[in-house]
Amino acid sequence: MVLHKKITRTLLEHKAQYIGSILLIIISSLLFTALNISGVNIQDNLAVFRVNNVVEDASFITQNKIDNVAELEEKFQLILEERKQYDYKFDEQATLRILSETKKVDKYAVVKGHLLQKSREILIDQAFAKAHDLDINDELMLENNLFTIVGFMSTPDYIYPLKSVSDMLKNPETFGVAVIAKNDFSKFQNGLTFYSVKFLDSNKSQFKNYLTRNNIIINWLDKEDNNRITFVDGDVNSAIQMGRILPVAILILTILLVSIILWRLLKTEYTEIGTLYTLGYRKKEILNHYLSYPLIISLVGGIIGTIIGLLLVKPMIELFAAFYNLPVITTKFELTYVVLSLFLPLAFLIPSTIFIINRILKKPPLELMRGGGNKVKINFIERRLHLNRFRFSTKFKIREIVRNIPRTILMVAGIAFATMLLLVGFATKDSMDYLIEKNYKDIYQYNYDYIFNTMQFSDDIGGEKLNLAPYTSQEFKNGEKTFVIYGIEKDASLITFTDQNGNKLSLDQTIITKSLADKMKLKVGDRISVENKLNEKKFSITINKIADSYLADVIYMPLDEFNKLNDLPKGSFVEVISKEWLNIDESILLSYTSKEDIINSYNILIKPLRYMIGVIGFTAFIIGLIVIYVVTSLVIEENKKNISLLKILGYQQRELYSLILNSNTILVIIGFLISIPLLFVSLEQYFNAITAEMNFSFPVKLDEINMVIGFVVIILTYQISKFLNKGKINKISMVDTLKSKAE
Repeated sequence: MVLHKKITRTLLEHKAQYIGSILLIIISSLLFTALNISGVNIQDNLAVFRVNNVVEDASFITQNKIDNVAELEEKFQLILEERKQYDYKFDEQATLRILSETKKVDKYAVVKGHLLQKSREILIDQAFAKAHDLDINDELMLENNLFTIVGFMSTPDYIYPLKSVSDMLKNPETFGVAVIAKNDFSKFQNGLTFYSVKFLDSNKSQFKNYLTRNNIIINWLDKEDNNRITFVDGDVNSAIQMGRILPVAILILTILLVSIILWRLLKTEYTEIGTLYTLGYRKKEILNHYLSYPLIISLVGGIIGTIIGLLLVKPMIELFAAFYNLPVITTKFELTYVVLSLFLPLAFLIPSTIFIINRILKKPPLELMRGGGNKVKINFIERRLHLNRFRFSTKFKIREIVRNIPRTILMVAGIAFATMLLLVGFATKDSMDYLIEKNYKDIYQYNYDYIFNTMQFSDDIGGEKLNLAPYTSQEFKNGEKTFVIYGIEKDASLITFTDQNGNKLSLDQTIITKSLADKMKLKVGDRISVENKLNEKKFSITINKIADSYLADVIYMPLDEFNKLNDLPKGSFVEVISKEWLNIDESILLSYTSKEDIINSYNILIKPLRYMIGVIGFTAFIIGLIVIYVVTSLVIEENKKNISLLKILGYQQRELYSLILNSNTILVIIGFLISIPLLFVSLEQYFNAITAEMNFSFPVKLDEINMVIGFVVIILTYQISKFLNKGKINKISMVDTLKSKAE
């Protein structure tokens, strides 16, 4: 068809605008393909790993050894396995937790190397090995026993290797996990014995009741409350959510961009369209011609973006698996997401294009041949502004904004989106900094935290004493909520809470953290019923104060009151915190952490986040540059005759640059200002979604200095766009206006 010969000419004539649109679709398809396919593959690998290697439903510690494991398995329809762990001081900073090999529950998987085959062989987690320059066939001297590293492994209960389940951040430089044969465990003294259980029937309550009657449960940890197991789920889900929200947002931006470009193209071709009508071309033929533009943009951008996204899938899976100590079992192509990645740009662009073209084609051929009534219309906004009171340059800039509302919306939306994308990395880092610097360091004044594996009564241990237990409450919008209640000494000084106004809270009352209060929609004065997960003791408590703390979903109450409500001996405790290191026999400790370890873990975690901020910032820069450049070029094209006339009237290049290129300055500022509240609202929703099943929350924080940096980057992007468009103004000659009059 003759019409199609015009497509190439039009694309080349306005190549910058169409290339910008294609780049946006490439970014959208790339993100959609890479994040969704890698996320789904990780989810699938995680599910297969948990099933094949029998992830526990719970782990627990009892006062006395369980001798009738086989009998309990048959009676309660469950899988129960005794396990042992020993924390070996690898060096001054690092602890290597040695676990006994399991046969029934939480079975290890070899990531590299081979299975344990003989005595004195050891498997370690890959991140710890990398942090300490260990490799397969290296030898380790553990408590005067020489072991050979035969491989790297992963276990379902240590996918995210945390020293304590209350920790938030892993640090392979200070903590790692290893597995040895059960027979080799006798070489270590004072190891901890615990049990892992997998329920084959809904009888957890009956089993716990049996243990309570015949033993004493020191500690019980359900799978859902174990950060070592569940932490990965939140991150995978957040990646998949990001892979669905971000590409769609970019596509919506692209719709606006392409729609305005095509609307501009159609307005300049009213006469040609009317002529085609009179020559006998049907509406369908003309429609198909103009649909070729979004079709080419969608296919080229979709195909290139999908291919790049597919190439990134494997590296992303390997990176994620290495970070989470997860074996990669299979990698699937996921054809559904490939098809969607190619289809979504078409699904978004084609309908909007049809709508625009049909609006034009409804006009009679004669009206189109006369220019389609394409006269400048003064809208109500312009009339209300009374522009005659302003000087010419101001009037010109305001008219450019109010006479083309879609273009104005595109500019503001594009800047707002690019700014949000630019600042999201800064806000994430600032939010994490707030958790550590303002919450963790300011609230927790101790340097060492010791948790015992049995109830303690001695006053000679030193430090400040706490008791704790996991609880559930049914008074939660999504059903049951699990959290920890602490008993703390009234005169304790190593934990200091403040309310949201900065007022210090006394510890002789019941205090709930802001994180838990927000999730359970609780306020001061509310009363909730709770149930102890260790002994199923039930009671009600009244919330006296809400602490400005997001680090954990916990409640604090006076120690004596805690022990009384739980029928525990007066003065009993299971945890001690201290500013100084305490000389405590490791055989009676369940876990030990230091404040320095937590801070070091955070510093290690924040390193890759800085690279992420750089990548996100560069992407935001590209998106912002595309939008600003295209909108500015449209302003130049629409004012081609005016620019030519102004040159005839003697306007200098510098004056034209100021008049044309600076007309969008106010829109850039408005877009930036709009992005700040939008960023806070969207990040709050996002953080709430990914931490809904976790035991802490993220408050959204953004430092003023990072806002300034974001503004400087956006203004710099704007200036670069203006510089790139100067050539377009320079190419417009004074005879262009005379040519248009002759036509």
